[in-house]
Amino acid sequence: MTRSSMIRTAAAAIALVVTAGTMAVAQPKLEIVGGDTYDWGKVAPAKLTTVVQVKNAGDAELKITEVRPGCGCTAAPIDKDLLKPGEIGKISITLDVTSRSGPTEKIVTITSNDAAAPSQVLHLKADVRRAVTFTPMQYLVVANGAKGVESPASPITIKNTSDAPITVEVPQLPKGEKVSVRFDMKGARELKPGEEFTLLSYITPTEAMSVQSKVTMKTTSSEMPSIEIPLSVTVSETPVAPQAPIAPQLSSTGNAQQK
Repeated sequence: MTRSSMIRTAAAAIALVVTAGTMAVAQPKLEIVGGDTYDWGKVAPAKLTTVVQVKNAGDAELKITEVRPGCGCTAAPIDKDLLKPGEIGKISITLDVTSRSGPTEKIVTITSNDAAAPSQVLHLKADVRRAVTFTPMQYLVVANGAKGVESPASPITIKNTSDAPITVEVPQLPKGEKVSVRFDMKGARELKPGEEFTLLSYITPTEAMSVQSKVTMKTTSSEMPSIEIPLSVTVSETPVAPQAPIAPQLSSTGNAQQK
């Protein structure tokens, strides 16, 4: 073999090794465009939506096997689950924070055939600001009610947390419920920004049965024009406790005395 032939053979061998090596390391790579956190910032209670892009930053086909939200309040369908190198997929995110208040964080887990990171987590954040807040909870509860007996429900403190005055009306109970409700409000009440008051309510079951219902409070807030307050009444029929038998008294002789 001549020197030139040896050189050509060696070059071909090197090229073959390089090509084989390149083919061996070719693999997909999942990249969440914009980072692994999406923050809506300060929002009013609503169903929040956005579109998050994922990219195949590798050099082999990327297969997304699952996009799984961390709770039922989140939906995250993806438009396609096979991405060629450089191709982008879109995840349509919906986060329901209509019943939440304050900082909220949820996750979406993305699973793929990316060998280096087969499972990646997308963090969703929002700071839900309500024009009207309720403490300790947005709930009217009577634990031991009785038919025909008026009982005080758990008090609720209602506060205007917006930067404008809000008028709240007396809550209304739907017709046909098995309870009647009396509130200590004489009529509509205006709350200045930061102002609060305690709502006292008194509930009377009309039937000997527990009730789950709600009352509705109208407000002048554009963010929260109608507020539902759940109502729970547990009615218990307390049985008459049986009297304990009277023990016979003993005489000085040790015999039981008859009464």
